[in-house]
Amino acid sequence: MLCLLSAAVTTEAALRGGWEPIMNLEDPHVREVAQYAVSEHGRLKQLQLKLDKVVKGETQIVSGIMYRLVLAVEENGAGTKQYTVVVEEDKKMHLKSFKKFVAE
Repeated sequence: MLCLLSAAVTTEAALRGGWEPIMNLEDPHVREVAQYAVSEHGRLKQLQLKLDKVVKGETQIVSGIMYRLVLAVEENGAGTKQYTVVVEEDKKMHLKSFKKFVAE
C-alpha cells in the first residue's frame, strides 16, 4: 500500500509540473542533454568547455521535458567548476540557462 501511495504521489507531482529527481545520472540521454548544454554554451560564449560529469539532475514535465542539471565542467583546461543548466526538450533541445552553481 505504501509503495502504491508513493508511486501515486510521484506521478501526480510529475503531472502537475513538479521537479522530479533523475535517478540514473549516467543514462545516455541525460549525458546527451548535458553535453548539448556544455557545447551550446561554449559556442555562444566562444569558450572551450568540456563536460566532466553530471552531478545532479531533475526533470519537469511541461509542453516537453525540462532538465535542470548540475554539471562539472572543465574550462579552457583551467580546472573544473560546477554549473546549473536548464535545457528544454520538445522536438529539439533549447538551452534556457547556464549559471555558476550556488549551493542551496
